Amino acid sequence: MKLSTKCRYGLRAMLELARHYNEGPVNRKTITEAQNISKAYLENILTTLREQNLIRTTRGANGGFVLQVAPDKITVLQIVNALEGSIAPVDCVETEAACEKAGPCAARQVWKKLHDAQVKTLSAISLADVLDMDIASHGANYVI
Repeated sequence: MKLSTKCRYGLRAMLELARHYNEGPVNRKTITEAQNISKAYLENILTTLREQNLIRTTRGANGGFVLQVAPDKITVLQIVNALEGSIAPVDCVETEAACEKAGPCAARQVWKKLHDAQVKTLSAISLADVLDMDIASHGANYVI
């Protein structure tokens, strides 16, 4: 599975919203500057995330974007599915009827194992976990 730029940037945008969770709406400029995402591209991503009910918008002078639920309640799988759609490597993994040979097919078993591993991994990582990883990766710098 190769994720699109939209998905990679979408996770970064969600990370920025998680960073400011409980601080009120985050405006586009804050996200674009912090995550180095163009304003036009970000708009497309935010629209999709809003349509998928992962974020909501607030209008007005202090408006912006906020997460629909706490960062620990949003999984990376939800974000990926919102921005990519299905991550199944082949159609028959999710819909056995998509292939007449799906039942006895050994190759399908391989693709199903791959898909199941991806789903298990991405479901186990919350947006709060990604935020913790981000904070840890920027650890304290004690250089004098």
